Amino acid sequence: MAKLVYLILALCVVQGTFARVRRDAPAAPAAPEKSFFDNLLAVGGQITVAFEESRQNVLKSLGFQSDDEVVQTIKNNTEQYVSNLRTAQTTIQEELAKHSDVFDPIVKDLNAKLSETAATLSQQNPEVAQKAKEYQEQVQTNLQSLFAEAQKTVEKLKEDSRAPTEKLQQALKQIYDSTLETLNSTGEKVKQQAAN
Repeated sequence: MAKLVYLILALCVVQGTFARVRRDAPAAPAAPEKSFFDNLLAVGGQITVAFEESRQNVLKSLGFQSDDEVVQTIKNNTEQYVSNLRTAQTTIQEELAKHSDVFDPIVKDLNAKLSETAATLSQQNPEVAQKAKEYQEQVQTNLQSLFAEAQKTVEKLKEDSRAPTEKLQQALKQIYDSTLETLNSTGEKVKQQAAN
């Protein structure tokens, strides 16, 4: 009988050991990692704000500076932007050559808009360049048009089941970053010149 009691007691202890529920504090959910597309959308929001700020800074500065000074500032920043666009376009064209079956229908319009924007921004229209406000509006119209096309491309890539290659992602990011940098730089330089 004593053996039976010990056996029942041992079984209860073993069962209690296995049945014990251990509750740890739930792990804090990891911050969701931002995807490439989320990052571009965030920069896109900043670009929208920068368009307006840049435009406002140019308009404010026109009362304090000559059109020539404002035009020269815009032109210098635009030339750097065109250089960045051409670098991004080269990368996009290389990726199209490697993966034309995948990316050609998606990136074709952006590639054409890159060529058009770089060509338009590179040529100096003497009549427009004499008036800083019109010149700034012309530059911003081209930038906004390119940015809109880039956003369409990003949306198409987001919907496509195949992820863009790393180089294509870098080229798209370069377009977004260059657009934001150009707008911010132009607005700040014109604002600083007006303050002096």
